[in-house]
Amino acid sequence: MFGLGFTEIVFVFLVFILLFGPDEIPNIAKKCGKFYRNITNMKDEINDTVNKEINDIKEITKK
Repeated sequence: MFGLGFTEIVFVFLVFILLFGPDEIPNIAKKCGKFYRNITNMKDEINDTVNKEINDIKEITKK
């Protein structure tokens, strides 16, 4: 996973806990989840729009 071993992941997690504290980790995880969901939704919308435009162009060139 991203070229990180188990010890590096544990180290990053410990630093994360020290920086933000154990009380803030659930809030940060929730915000990261919402951000990921928004990015995924935007990607899907762009993909749908591009596919629709490509299909429209294919229909026009068939005539």
